Amino acid sequence: MSSHIGQNFLVNLNVAEKIVKRFLPVDGNILEIGPGKGVLTDLLVKYRQNNPITAIELDSGLYYKLKSKYTENFEVLNRDILKVDLVRLFPEGPHSSGEVNVIGNIPYYISKELMDWVIKYYSRIPRGVFMMQKEFVNKISSTPDSQEYNAQAVLFNALYRVEKLFDVQPGSFSPQPRVISTVFGFKSRSDGFETPIDVQSFYEFLQQCFSHRRKTLLNNLSGLSNAERLWDVFERRSINPKIRAEQLNLKDFLEFFHAIAPGGPGRF
Repeated sequence: MSSHIGQNFLVNLNVAEKIVKRFLPVDGNILEIGPGKGVLTDLLVKYRQNNPITAIELDSGLYYKLKSKYTENFEVLNRDILKVDLVRLFPEGPHSSGEVNVIGNIPYYISKELMDWVIKYYSRIPRGVFMMQKEFVNKISSTPDSQEYNAQAVLFNALYRVEKLFDVQPGSFSPQPRVISTVFGFKSRSDGFETPIDVQSFYEFLQQCFSHRRKTLLNNLSGLSNAERLWDVFERRSINPKIRAEQLNLKDFLEFFHAIAPGGPGRF
């Protein structure tokens, strides 16, 4: 993506090399989001081990340049990543699991929406490395009792192991942003949920829990039709009824969710 739609192009080749080497090697498909002028793309093509690479570029001018530059085992699409159906783009088949590893220098303005997109397709995305604004990375990797802790962080850290890799200073970009960026990696985890769960329903529940940060969890959930079951959880786990969502951990949220939605997905 070009700068007029929110992209700051990475120009520091040493940083680009560090990013790609923390990402590779991976198994199977690679999806690069917002390749821009191709600083990461060059290195992905150089260091990959026969991995097919697909790039999604919104800017049509940059798209055509990338399309003419790379050909073998490479495809670039002129599309908005937030509108991409990953299941259709990478269908399961006899020779493909449909999984894809993601990498990109992400425009700051789509950070939250892109992480929601990753959550939506979490079963197809085993691994990724992104560079985003440091402040946002602190949010997505936050833990209970921190001001940054939110519904997206709870769910993302249940689905993935998140690792902050290194910070990148404004001088590594053109044009220079006014903030520091952070490169972070994430890998699928299998220990987040002890029992199968409808992730979208759980995400909606978490968003309800955090809907008014100054209110207690009980107040945020009081409008639910079967909210009386909340009291059973409070009493059974000796949880203070005045507790707020940011004070709870994943196990707490799951117990409340299962108490409120015993009938299955969407019933809370």
